[in-house]
Amino acid sequence: MFLGTVPSGAAPAHLFPLERAMREKVIADGELAVLDDLEIPLLPILAKTEQVGFRIDTEGMREFGASLGELAEDLTGRIYMQAGEKFNINSPKQLGEVLFEKLGLSCGKKKTKSGYSTDAETLEELRGYAPIVEDILEYRQVTKLRSTYAVALVEAADKEHRIHTDFKQTLTATGRLSSADPNLQNIPIRTKMGREMRRYFIAKDGYSLVDADYSQIELRLLAHISGDEKMQDAFRNGEDIHRKTAAAVFGVPEEAVTDELRKRAKAVNFGIVYGIGGFSLAKDIGTTVKQATAYIQNYKHNYLDIDAYLDRAVKEAEETGYSVTLFGRRRYIPELSAQNANLRAFGKRVAMNAPIQGTAADIMKMAMIRVAKRLDREGLDAELVMQVHDELILEVRDDQTERAAKILKEEMEHAADLSVPLTVDVSVGKNWLEQH
Repeated sequence: MFLGTVPSGAAPAHLFPLERAMREKVIADGELAVLDDLEIPLLPILAKTEQVGFRIDTEGMREFGASLGELAEDLTGRIYMQAGEKFNINSPKQLGEVLFEKLGLSCGKKKTKSGYSTDAETLEELRGYAPIVEDILEYRQVTKLRSTYAVALVEAADKEHRIHTDFKQTLTATGRLSSADPNLQNIPIRTKMGREMRRYFIAKDGYSLVDADYSQIELRLLAHISGDEKMQDAFRNGEDIHRKTAAAVFGVPEEAVTDELRKRAKAVNFGIVYGIGGFSLAKDIGTTVKQATAYIQNYKHNYLDIDAYLDRAVKEAEETGYSVTLFGRRRYIPELSAQNANLRAFGKRVAMNAPIQGTAADIMKMAMIRVAKRLDREGLDAELVMQVHDELILEVRDDQTERAAKILKEEMEHAADLSVPLTVDVSVGKNWLEQH
């Protein structure tokens, strides 16, 4: 029954039987612990975090937005000059005509109903073929940063210069928290300009930001859930897992692993968690599909228990229709029984990753609960102001930052009992950028 169809005065009477029915279903599905130990205790913590908000330097961000606007104008002029005409850079149709007809670029050329594709993937393929492409990509980045963040966040700030996001507990299929109105979990970090945005997220006067971030939590969970002794030993011994993987995958001694090989191994490590194939890995690390496929096979031969786990995770999900986290959270995967082969392949990748990403989300929620209780118990002048997946940020009175950092590290590292240690990196600063 939908409560919207019930007269307002009668609605409360329908809530109790509805609650009983839903609780019985949760118990039957084995998810009561997820509800009672994680989601319900987290509610007041998230409510307080939303209420407190995250302070921004509105004047600094306004100036940053203005500088982005000037850069966008410069890029526009350069694009017009290289195109030999003025046109609407934001129009895919006009941009496609300039790139593929007037300038004659052919790499990545894809026809659409309205003209040519000029999406990010297409433009990435065109990098290096003409300077105008670099300018267009930078123009898109700059205008996105300015409109979506620099301008919008200043407008969203209250009179105390604080941003109040809305955390969603039930929006994602994996159990991860999401953020909206505005989305503060999506502040760009992959580019220098994107990272600069974090400079304007600040602590109030007399306070500092204490930031704690889980180190490689999904790989640690992969080691624990799969039972792979090689990976478990690497984490127990504090080894560099990416360097160790590079040696195994690329067939070189660990001391001969270069920064570039380590970077490639990192893509393999995290890609495996998401069921990556040769084609996608080849694009990520800039090699051939054949070579990337060989890297994946080398990885699986080195970490035999991980390969077995990935197969087992898919088979179990195909039998039950869902995957389960260590805390008992289910993710239903209807794509596994789809007629479409691409959908089934997607379902298999979800089955491999969901127990890991979902457990990481559950651990973070447990950590938030533990941290909040400890801060309250010890009477610290500290507030949780942000959560970004594997990261927690507190605003703490300056003379209590050392204690707060100790609490964050201890409670986050003991949020779950695993066969490998959970490791948390903690930093203190006056703005969010200083901590990364």
